[in-house]
Amino acid sequence: MKKTTYALPLTLFSLLSITQQTQAAEADPGDYIAAPPGTDLGLLYYQHSSADTYRDASGNKVDGSNRFRSDIGILRYVHFMEVFGYTIDPQVVLPFGQLHDAKIGGQSIDGNSGIGDVQLTSTVWLVNNPQARRWFGISPFIVAPTGTYDKHEAFNLGENRWKGIVQGGFVQGFGQYWSWDLIGDITWYGKNTDAGGGDQTLKQDRSYQVINWLSYHPTDTSHVSIGYSHTWGGAQQLDGVDNGTRTRVDQWRALYATNVTAKDQVQVTLAKDLNVRGGFERDYQLNLRLAHVF
Repeated sequence: MKKTTYALPLTLFSLLSITQQTQAAEADPGDYIAAPPGTDLGLLYYQHSSADTYRDASGNKVDGSNRFRSDIGILRYVHFMEVFGYTIDPQVVLPFGQLHDAKIGGQSIDGNSGIGDVQLTSTVWLVNNPQARRWFGISPFIVAPTGTYDKHEAFNLGENRWKGIVQGGFVQGFGQYWSWDLIGDITWYGKNTDAGGGDQTLKQDRSYQVINWLSYHPTDTSHVSIGYSHTWGGAQQLDGVDNGTRTRVDQWRALYATNVTAKDQVQVTLAKDLNVRGGFERDYQLNLRLAHVF
């Protein structure tokens, strides 16, 4: 039987705040497969998304011209190590980029660029069994309000608030070439006391996300995956009044990853939003990832 191996595991999470519509943590297939202690990863991401539809809190399409484009980069460093017999991977993530070409209901909105909020996290693997092709880990995230934020702008890469996320991920290989990833998370949001031009307080309910990936591994160093994500919750209140923003969205994804050298991997993901409520509905999202093992 062909032995399936998994290259360059890491967790990718969404880092983009769009009109205060923040998504939960993201994860790619294989992210919850632990690399050997002592492994270091350097990563560069690029994400382009395009939307021509904005939906209200009930899922109805907002009339008039609606448009949004974003170009986001992410720098990431990951270090795998062993502590008290458990594999962990402390890491730091820094997003940057541009939000631009926006309209809602025919009204143009100024774009913005800069640095996003820094994110600190580490997975703790409670199950790390390569022989059974089974892994399970828990990842707490801290998101600090360090990014670019202007209270007078509708779009910001920074959110001017703290966030906490707890995510769990399970991976199981089966058959000769297949694997299944199941990931779930919950996000808690702090207050933004400098919202609405600086004299209002933004609060947000908890949001939740579940991600499924089914992957086919034709070789030891490549895989093709299809995935589905369901995100809900996250209703926002501005000075106690519901502002209509939600995190409700379903999304289909297709992914291809391959190692181009023994230490370098390229990954491409194409995604499309479905069933959006309270935000932009992306016609497509393109993610590129370059990963290098040190």
